[in-house]
Amino acid sequence: AAAAPGQTKVKLLNPPHQGVLELEVGESHTFYIKVKSEEPFLFAMAKMDQYYPGRGIHVPAGDKAPGGTTALLKITITGKNSTADLPAVCDWPEPGDCWPPGVAPVAIVAGMRYPGGVYGEQFPFMVIVP
Repeated sequence: AAAAPGQTKVKLLNPPHQGVLELEVGESHTFYIKVKSEEPFLFAMAKMDQYYPGRGIHVPAGDKAPGGTTALLKITITGKNSTADLPAVCDWPEPGDCWPPGVAPVAIVAGMRYPGGVYGEQFPFMVIVP
């Protein structure tokens, strides 16, 4: 069976200030995600979910760690081109979440796979590339 959320922690160690990350074209930022579980997991993984894939930022890949009870995952994103022309977005990644025009809405999704299921969390924020 999968671990109960009370026994499992997924923490974004360096979240963007006030949910906003500003990057210049070519500038990179690495996020670190710590996962911890009382029940051993088969693997832990972190990926970037993007409302506008390939626009504004480049995310080469996520990160995956082998089984255990703790892991430190990382994801690096790079400013690719301006987000100024991106329209506003609502109801992503959850109903009621709205983002202004000129930003790339993204979410780091991280969690663990267990023999009996999965546990994960998401950390949404916006990226601005002038």
